[in-house]
Amino acid sequence: MTISKTLYSKHITHLLTNTVFNGIGLLLCLLTIAGCTSKPTVHIYGKYIAPSQVQSLSESLSEKGLNVEVNDFEFPTTITSNTLLYSLLLQAPEAIDYTSDAAKSNGLPINSVQPLSQGNHWYTKNSLAVFLFPDGKRPKGTLLAQDLVHSYVSKECGEGQRLRLNKDGTYQLTLEIDESTVSAQGHWKYRQFPYLELRELNSPYANYYFEISRELSEDQVSKLSLIHLQLLNANSANPLAPECVFTHGVRI
Repeated sequence: MTISKTLYSKHITHLLTNTVFNGIGLLLCLLTIAGCTSKPTVHIYGKYIAPSQVQSLSESLSEKGLNVEVNDFEFPTTITSNTLLYSLLLQAPEAIDYTSDAAKSNGLPINSVQPLSQGNHWYTKNSLAVFLFPDGKRPKGTLLAQDLVHSYVSKECGEGQRLRLNKDGTYQLTLEIDESTVSAQGHWKYRQFPYLELRELNSPYANYYFEISRELSEDQVSKLSLIHLQLLNANSANPLAPECVFTHGVRI
């Protein structure tokens, strides 16, 4: 029996085409499976804990095969102790136990494990998040120093316009003097709630004292969490008016 060259050529082409499509199909299947079993990401909210603790925890989680991302974002106001949040789309549930065990071994035991959401923070991907305090919980009725690191706007502060408290303990106070903008700099100290001190550069003592307070408010858009800094030592030696209040607000 003799097969023509044309028929033979068509047969070979058909076989090659099927092989290529089968190969592509297999590759797509493998990629889909790989995508479905991707490693979860653990978001470490490390604002309040020491850098050494953040590094040690990150290394422990990485050793378990988890992706790690670190940030110093604000915590939801309803979180008051060490908390683990996880997405319902989490593809490796064992990551919850891995993360809890790693936190505990680093001296940061988890007190609460919750699904989905807390405050404004939503986890709709293959991820978890841990919110950590150095002593396991936020001191009741107080603020930690890291809570004060913000830009504040003034109200009835005379020449004072804005105040910025930086994470490294420095501050910038923007003043409007004779239609000129001047920036005063120095260091801030938060020794004990509810008092804040500002000391200008090269000054042997604090130049400004403020009383810290918190307030929950609401406007037409949402609820607000406010931090107020009320001037305590108004006098002729500083450019701030006696009624001066600096305020920072966050929507919740």
